Amino acid sequence: MNDDAIPEDLRKLFAGKRPLDAMFHRLMELYGRAVSADRCLLFLYEPERHLARNTHAWQRKPEWALGRPDKAWSPISESLPQKDPLFAEALINPEALYIDDIETADPALVNAAYERESFGHKALIHAPLMADGSLWGILEPCTMEAPRQWTASDRAVTAWVQQKLTPLAIRYVRETCR
Repeated sequence: MNDDAIPEDLRKLFAGKRPLDAMFHRLMELYGRAVSADRCLLFLYEPERHLARNTHAWQRKPEWALGRPDKAWSPISESLPQKDPLFAEALINPEALYIDDIETADPALVNAAYERESFGHKALIHAPLMADGSLWGILEPCTMEAPRQWTASDRAVTAWVQQKLTPLAIRYVRETCR
């Protein structure tokens, strides 16, 4: 991948030596702004025990906050893959999915009612953090007020961030999900 497409502030962030919490907190804003998102969430997942939590978030406006802080690791409902086809896909596919409009997306891939009710967004990138066939998290920038087309630049930045973030996400899960 051509690193010239990657914003300098993102390159510096990954080259630095911040504690993971601080780094992830800053990443949500820098990456969210790099892809012109309104909100960016980092959902982390412990694949052996099926525990998860939204660990870090950023939003352009306070009213776009997710509204349900996850202070502790919690079991994922066995029915989640049936309710949320994007999550089901993330369990098996490491490729980021670019959803321009939840209302017109393939219903086999996007449960629009679930997305509206659970997240309130209109468009999103669903970027799995996978290693050795296991899901460790999902990076999810989104737009809140209107659908949008994700650009080639958005895709390049997302792929780069997925690659850099995945080993750090694994380390964070192993250190904090006891």
